[in-house]
Amino acid sequence: MEALEWVMQNGGDTLLLVAVDRHAADTPGTYPCRVVGTFSPVEQRFAPVSDDAARVSRLLAEIGVPGNLLGCAYLRTALALLLENPALGRTISRTLYPRIAEKHQTTPACVERAIRHAIAQTFARENGYRTALGRLASSVGDRPTNAEFLAQTAERLRLGA
Repeated sequence: MEALEWVMQNGGDTLLLVAVDRHAADTPGTYPCRVVGTFSPVEQRFAPVSDDAARVSRLLAEIGVPGNLLGCAYLRTALALLLENPALGRTISRTLYPRIAEKHQTTPACVERAIRHAIAQTFARENGYRTALGRLASSVGDRPTNAEFLAQTAERLRLGA
């Protein structure tokens, strides 16, 4: 029977997951083993983040979207998709929400509601939206609709936020 053990390698830079067979030893104290996987904490901690993802996260934080809300994750995905394909912004209910829902394994209605909630929380806290993006000309109430918010934020990202 094999047991899995973590073994340090390269002075502690890399951890190896090793399967050790303690019952099949030809010489006492030596056991046959094989490497199952590796893990480098340094590589994981400093893994490169795509430039677009970093820009999207930075802008959402600047605007004041609470990062602990599920809608924030959906907004990140939505803005990344809109940067790749701006045409998705024309019919967000038919194209954008289903793609986000598929990626996050939920329903388009849940995506729409979570984004609406994140926008509402952003405006309830009166954070930096108006200073970051300015006043929306077409919004009727205190806060923009999902489509207005996504369009203006995506445009800001395209212009180099």
